[in-house]
Order: sequence, then structure tokens, then C-alpha cells
Amino acid sequence: MKTSNPASHLIKVGIIGLLLGSLLGAEPLKTMAWNLQWFPGGRPYAKKEEQTSQIEGAKLIMSQQSPDIFLAQELKYKSAFEELVSTVPGMKTHVFSNFLESDGETPSSLQCAIASKLKANSAWFESFKPSKGLPNLRRGYAFAALEHPDGGLIMVYSVHLKSNRGSDTPEGEKDVAATRAESVKQLIAHKAEMEKKFADRKILGWVIGGDFNTNHDDQFPICTAIEDLVKAGFHNSWDKTPKEDRLTWRTAPDFQRFEPTTFDYFLTIGFEETQAKMVSGVPFEVSDHAPVLINLSVK
Repeated sequence: MKTSNPASHLIKVGIIGLLLGSLLGAEPLKTMAWNLQWFPGGRPYAKKEEQTSQIEGAKLIMSQQSPDIFLAQELKYKSAFEELVSTVPGMKTHVFSNFLESDGETPSSLQCAIASKLKANSAWFESFKPSKGLPNLRRGYAFAALEHPDGGLIMVYSVHLKSNRGSDTPEGEKDVAATRAESVKQLIAHKAEMEKKFADRKILGWVIGGDFNTNHDDQFPICTAIEDLVKAGFHNSWDKTPKEDRLTWRTAPDFQRFEPTTFDYFLTIGFEETQAKMVSGVPFEVSDHAPVLINLSVK
């Protein structure tokens, strides 16, 4: 009569557990980027009832999508953002920016944030630094180094580049394009700094997501923001998606001055080169931007 070996049994159970854990950890990470349009409230000086209405509408979409990583833009209050991400079980806010208006004192109503279900190794925000010829460079990015379930780091950026306001003259168009180009240049430089800072850790991939206020459709012919990131090695996750399937921004029915267009992007390095998807049917009362989704699978 054979007797079972408890030690052998424990080893087998341990191996099975490790295999299962590896398989679960290898699942793609559902990542969402969303410009929430002056959240909460939908406008700079929204009434309390407008804030409550937008928060509840955004909560519904968050609970439906339940992303693993969430990159948000155009935020006003950290408390409202934390209330929103609490809708997704296990999600925590890692960084909420504190960009200032041109007076250097007033908090901007266009903040960026990153939240996720993952552990953050570190997270912070940085304002874009003024440069020669662009002394009034504003906004910036939120950054987080997230721990992948299988080990290694995912480097994540939430960005909101310069709007098209003021670009209706040749000089204004040049200024807007130059501002975005400088912002992208600083993002690429930050990536190089992080490669040195985390040289002792395995970096699995990089993802930049958010509202770029431009696209690769020649709608803004002198703007090179997307092109510059692609040249730096990033994959444009809209590169094979027909334009009509990625109109992430649109105006309300009673304000048809501009045609719907693509403003919201994911650009990645180190992940399978899949196409992003847009969440359709978002009520205008929640945002004029649609959330964008991508599944991050490490190569």
C-alpha cells in the first residue's frame, strides 16, 4: 500500500499555484484614458447640482468599464476624482496634479491624474518647463511607475496638451504647434531620465494616454506631436483604425461649430501593438470626450 508524501503534495500545490498566478498576472491590463471636461460640473464654475449630476454619470461609466489603470484629464477637485475611482473595487489614486494658472498661485481647473488597481512604486506630476521662445508653457503630466502583477514596471503618463485656442491665425497656429512639440520633447526627455532612475528595475513598457488636442489626420498640418512620439519609438494605437471609428471628441447638438474629431490617444512601447477602442454613447452632460480603452499585453 502506497502512502502519500505530504512534502511532495505541497510542492505540487505550490507549482500549480505559481502557474495559476502567472496565468492570471499575464492577463491584459484594461487601461482607460478620459478627458472629463472640467470635472466635476462640466464647466469652470458649475453649480453643486451640475457637479453631482456629472459625478453620477461618470460613476456609471466607470463601473461599466472597470479599468485596471485609469488616466484622467481636465479635473478640478481631487476629492471628486477619488469619489469617482472608488466606484471601481481596488482602485486607488496614485497622483493628482497641482498645475497652476499663469499667476503662479491659482490652481488650474485642468489637472491630470492616474489611478489603478496596481501598486505604485512611485508617482508624481511635473509641469512643462518654459523654454527659450516659449516662456509661458503651461500644463504638464502626471506620471506613475506601476508594479506589473508578473514583476517589472509599467511607466504611465496622463497628459493634456495645449488646446487649439488661438490657432486661427498663422502666428497662433505656429505657437500652438510649437507648444505641443516642446511638451512632447519634454515627455521624451523624461522617459530617458526614468530609464536611468530605474536602471536597477526591469521596465516592461511605457504608455502615454490622454487628450492631445491634435491628431495624425493632417487636420493640424504643422503640428508634429503624434509624429514625434512615433519617431521616438511609440506605437500609435489608432494607426489602423478608420477615422470614423475614433471620433473621440464632439460638441453638443446645440453647438455645431466644429466637426467631431480624434483628440484622445494611447501611445505605447513594450506592449503588443493592438488598436485602442472608443466608448460610444457618452451623454454630453458627462463629457464632450469619449473614454478610450486599450488592453496592455507585455510582449
